[in-house]
Amino acid sequence: MYVSFLTRPELLTSGRRPAGPKPPRGKTLKRAAFTAAAAGAALLTLGTAGAGAASATVAGAHHAPPVISTTNQAGYVTSGRWFRYISTTVKVAAEPAQSGNSTYASVVLGGAKASPVTLAVKAGGGPASIGWSIGVPPFGMGGGTMTKVTPKPGDMLKLSIYYNRHGSDFLTAADISQGTSQTVRLPVPTTVYTAAEAAGVVHNATVVAPEASTRLWAFSGTLVTTYTGVHGTLLGPWTTSQVVDTNTGGSSGAVVISPSALWNNGQNFGVWLRPTA
Repeated sequence: MYVSFLTRPELLTSGRRPAGPKPPRGKTLKRAAFTAAAAGAALLTLGTAGAGAASATVAGAHHAPPVISTTNQAGYVTSGRWFRYISTTVKVAAEPAQSGNSTYASVVLGGAKASPVTLAVKAGGGPASIGWSIGVPPFGMGGGTMTKVTPKPGDMLKLSIYYNRHGSDFLTAADISQGTSQTVRLPVPTTVYTAAEAAGVVHNATVVAPEASTRLWAFSGTLVTTYTGVHGTLLGPWTTSQVVDTNTGGSSGAVVISPSALWNNGQNFGVWLRPTA
């Protein structure tokens, strides 16, 4: 069973919410008609979360953030507020030499009571290498690929998700190197996104461990905005957690991929494939 770690209870809002009426309860995400749904679902398979989540604490410049262990993701996630926007720029990675090390770079808006919305790019680039998903396959409710942006390895690609709080998510991929971009509008119900994530993704079952740590992705300029218009980076002003992929999904497992420390005031980090037993 696939369960996004962004639905975990610890990523619920910690009490800060926008002024105004509360969103209606009991609504669930309705199926939308998307082109190439099957292709998008296959592209953005985010795996089962492990049981190694730590209690969230505010991450400052001099404190290491708590760690959330998963079985296929590594990066950083923010929580404790209601989030409407996340963006990051990634250098499109070359296809790994080992065929089993298929990898993606992604941004996600989600939460314990919201189906996660994901936008991702596959290493190697090329046609249909950028895709999106609502929910997590095989229980996801839709997805697809972008056709107007065809990045090449080495291109700088900006990925962003914006929720307008009026029934729409806007997913944008902009190839800065080539000067091309595409935005997909996804209809969604009134919802609350209590988590925002930037991360690399692999499939543990097929990973071939390298002899030395190897960088998969370089993230830069990562920005997050709340429903009330508070702007920041992955370091806040909100709770920050580090996401690490282990072979068991728990903190005691061998690390498969993990992020570097945050730098450039919480905007930049790398995701590394680690040697494992």
